[in-house]
Amino acid sequence: MKEAAPLGGLRVVEVGQYIAAPYAGKLLADLGADVVKVEPPGGDPMRRWQGGGTESPQFRAYNRGKTTVTLDLKENLAGLFELTAGADVLIENFRPGVADRLGFGWNVMKVREPRLVYCSITGFGPSGPYAKKPAYDTIISAIGGMYGHLVSLEDPRPVGPAFSDLLSGMSAVQGILAALHTGQGMRVEVSMLGAMSDFLTEPVGTYLETGTVVGPGTRAARAQAFGCVGSDGLPFVVHLSVPEKFWQALLGVLGIPEEPRFASRELRYRNHGELEEALRAEFAKRPRDEWFERLTAADIPHGPLNTVADLVQDPQAMHLGLFNERGTRPGTRFSTHEGRLPRKDPL
Repeated sequence: MKEAAPLGGLRVVEVGQYIAAPYAGKLLADLGADVVKVEPPGGDPMRRWQGGGTESPQFRAYNRGKTTVTLDLKENLAGLFELTAGADVLIENFRPGVADRLGFGWNVMKVREPRLVYCSITGFGPSGPYAKKPAYDTIISAIGGMYGHLVSLEDPRPVGPAFSDLLSGMSAVQGILAALHTGQGMRVEVSMLGAMSDFLTEPVGTYLETGTVVGPGTRAARAQAFGCVGSDGLPFVVHLSVPEKFWQALLGVLGIPEEPRFASRELRYRNHGELEEALRAEFAKRPRDEWFERLTAADIPHGPLNTVADLVQDPQAMHLGLFNERGTRPGTRFSTHEGRLPRKDPL
């Protein structure tokens, strides 16, 4: 007999748009929860993220596994109350006070549904000087220190995926599952700024203890990580970490003697730029696959620097079944379930 999904039977109502709340809903749906997504007339703006159509790849990425309904909350609040009757979880990501004005804030819902876990995701939290400001991922990633950790302050450019949105969704799920474990109805508050700062626990802790501001390349130097390119133009990374054995093994792979300026991990950290330049010169002498054979034989941590197009064809990713025809699959496996939890597009 096939076991029920881990969150099978859990009823979730998501009143969310864009990414943070929808991603939280998607993660719960991945675990088997019954998630109903409430959209305004015209739909979630992510449906039209690429301009035309009503269901962009971005919308599908954050909303698979859900049932969707359209409600004008200003005109049909009763419809929302009907959906939340007996529900276990409600997720919303409006600015502070908006849900209250619409009539389904925490003070209303805790009376109507005493067992409800009510999760609010905001940009900056419920109060404070920024609380009422509009908050999107790039703004939080800038204020929250992520971009300062990744890009040059002299040439500031937003980069990467929606870091703070995704982290906020994960934090929301963490809080929701903890609240459900208590068996009590309660409010769970997640700020995107708080989720981002918690994610940067290492650089924040480093600054508070030592006064050192971590920037682009700082951690790579301490971790002894290097970006290289083979003679065929294919990029890859090598990571030596702390154990001395990796450094000694790398010297053997490259067939070069140890220089006094790189004779200890601390010296390699201090002279990271010079070391990276020297390693790049050596790795440029042979094609990447040849280096990979040698690095693998020496048990040195390494890997290709993949684009997304490379990733979906990566042999390990394919072996793990990380993707289906339309996107990612849940990264968690359970011993009581065959294969992966089911996924479906939003209805």
